[in-house]
Amino acid sequence: MFFEDVYEGYSFKTGTKPITGTEIDIIAQMSGMDLPGFLDDEFAKGWGFKARVVPGAYLIACMMGLMAKQGFLADAVWTTADGISWKTPVHPGDKIYAEAEVIGIKEIKRGGLVTYAWTINKNNGSVVAQGQNT
Repeated sequence: MFFEDVYEGYSFKTGTKPITGTEIDIIAQMSGMDLPGFLDDEFAKGWGFKARVVPGAYLIACMMGLMAKQGFLADAVWTTADGISWKTPVHPGDKIYAEAEVIGIKEIKRGGLVTYAWTINKNNGSVVAQGQNT
């Protein structure tokens, strides 16, 4: 989907992505986020979680990948993020999906800017995070 195909009000839901412990391990080690809350169930339980949690930055990356696989702005560059809020944790074994709605369009040289509101959700429908990107 290209800029010319997008319109205000366009909305969609992506497919799902399972989150595994192995990918959390790899992302945490590669990014330097090798913190015990991401890698150790017992440590995370001490904070009141049911198990270790997925780094939020990785969930954003998964959302962008799910959207790109759907074809949404697959040739675009993410320029801003506003109002990101985290609602519920994601743990190994959870599945996530994203929903988005275009809320603004601005033409500029060689294309344009598309602003969209998004949510990352668990398969049970609970909202993990929400925000807006341009």
